Parts: sequence; C-alpha cells; structure tokens
Amino acid sequence: MFIRRQRHSVLINLTDHCVQLARLGRLDVRPLTIDTFAEVSIADVGSVARWLDFNFNNRSGKFITAYCGFHPAERIFQRDSINVRRLYDREYLCNIVAEHAKIISAKAWHVAALNPGDGIPLSADSSARSAIFLGVPWSATRQVQVMLRDWGVRPRRLELGTPVLLGGLTRYASLVGYNKLIAVCEISRNQTHLYFIAKDGVHTPPPLPHGLLSIEEAAMKELSAPDAEAARKLLEQPAEELKHHGRRLIRMLSRHLRPAVDYFEMQTGQRIGALFCAHLPERLGWLEEALAASVDLEFLSPDFAKWLPAVGIDAPGHAMLGPSWIQPLSVVAQLGAASAPATP
Repeated sequence: MFIRRQRHSVLINLTDHCVQLARLGRLDVRPLTIDTFAEVSIADVGSVARWLDFNFNNRSGKFITAYCGFHPAERIFQRDSINVRRLYDREYLCNIVAEHAKIISAKAWHVAALNPGDGIPLSADSSARSAIFLGVPWSATRQVQVMLRDWGVRPRRLELGTPVLLGGLTRYASLVGYNKLIAVCEISRNQTHLYFIAKDGVHTPPPLPHGLLSIEEAAMKELSAPDAEAARKLLEQPAEELKHHGRRLIRMLSRHLRPAVDYFEMQTGQRIGALFCAHLPERLGWLEEALAASVDLEFLSPDFAKWLPAVGIDAPGHAMLGPSWIQPLSVVAQLGAASAPATP
C-alpha cells in the first residue's frame, strides 16, 4: 500500500487525416516505456476520448499529462535569408512570417528563426546568412488546446510537428550512417508540404498543389467509385492489382514532386536519394512507396529497432509501427536521450 502507483502519460500527434496515440510509462524511469499504440481517424474524435478512457481508466476525472505534436494548416516553416542583427526585433520576424503567410500582420503569431542545420533558435551573434522562419498563429494553438481540454488532456509540451519530424529523421540518418539526401513530404488534404534534408541543412521549396484529395479523385476515376468516401475505403484495403497500378493514383502528385526534386538538384548540385512521407494513415502507407517509385527515389523506412534504443525509448510493439510513427515518437525522444545507451 506504500508503493506509489505508476502514472502514465499520453503521446498525441494530430494531422489532417488521423490522430496517433501512444501510452507512456513513468517519465522518471529510463528507458521511457511506450506500451500501447493507436491510430484514429481525425473525423472520429469520439474514438479518441474512448481510447483515453479505456487506457487511463484510473484517472477519476483527472487530466492526463500529454506530449503533443500538431500541424495547423496556416503554419509557416520557410527558409529565407536573414539579418541576424535584427533578431531581437520581433517586428522584423513578424514581417517576414507575414510575407510568407501572405497576411497583413503576424503579431498574433508565435514566430522564431531557426538554424537550418540543427533547428536551434538563432541568436544575434550568429554568422548565419539564412534561417528557417517558423510561424504559428496563436488562434490555431488555442483551438488545439480546447480540443485537448475536452479530452481531459493537459499538454506538458505542444510542438509544431514539422521541425520535430525533420530533427528525428536527421538524427536517424546520422545514427545509422544513412548518407543519402532525403526529400520529406507531409501529405495534407489539399496540398503536400515538401522539405529537403541536405548537406547544408533543411530546404523548403513551395508546397505541392495536390494532396490526399487528388489521390481519392484519381481512385474514383480508376476504380469507378461513386464518391471520395467509397474510393477511400478501396484505397485502405487495396487488392494486389490496385497496388500494381498505384502510380496512376499518385500521378498528379508525382508530376509536381519530380520537377521540384530536379530543380533543387540543378540549383544546388546535391542529389536527392530517398523519400520519406508523413501524415497519411498507415492503411494508405502503400501509396507512399508508390510515390517514391514514381520519382525514382528510395523509400525511406526507419529501422525502429536501431533508433528507439538510441533515444532512450523501450517500445515492445515497435515492429508493428509504420514509418510515419517517427514523427510523434520524436516528440518524446528528448525525454530519454540523456540516459540513452551510447551509439555503437
């Protein structure tokens, strides 16, 4: 009776299409244990509440501590030239973010300037000539906070998922000696955010004007589905013949991705060798591999058996996880990093 009951926390990642959930063990124990994983459609938020109730049945109305990643549609994550001597001038950062967001003012936004190489916030004594300008409207943050509150969740950390993902992939590549440059796609509903992890840091070409909606529309035509919902169901349970013709479904996206890759390679002299995709539900993961094949890139699937121990995480069910889980797991990777075993 004198042994304190173990307290669990929750990991939550919110995307356009789904909510990724995982139950964390005690935060003061290393390695950090993650023993339960789930993926729920963003359209079925009631299932999130039910999952939380089932996996945290002893909370008795108390809020659950959480670590959360989110991806508001209005976010800005853009590389541009910088005058570091003006970093202490918030108006300077707000004006640049507002210009990229195509809005009048970004004074109601969280803004920052990050080093393109390591993601660390720049200081005025830096010699950097370019920066990643990050911007998130406070209204989008409050909207997520209200959703979490309604679920009975109190976030200890609420982070923009894009820099977390790029940091996780960079660390993974360094850990395993992966020497190919990586194109990263965050596939949203109506567009795809594209990033290049290169030798001189992250590059941020313009978003591609197609996302999951264009894939569903192509499926409606190719599969004679009556609507997008029916097409989505067929895509989630694809027959082998459908997988074989997957390039037809992603051709609108690949037609824009290929020129973006070619242009970057021509401008920088650096060659992209691999593609990583995030945000699509796991049942649609086969489309990511088709996209990589269509633009002649290797499909990058992180080896969690190597990466998780290196960041101090023990996840017995990691063999069942799809590649996109590296994004939410990177949110909590810092928790166990200090006591993680040395990299062989």
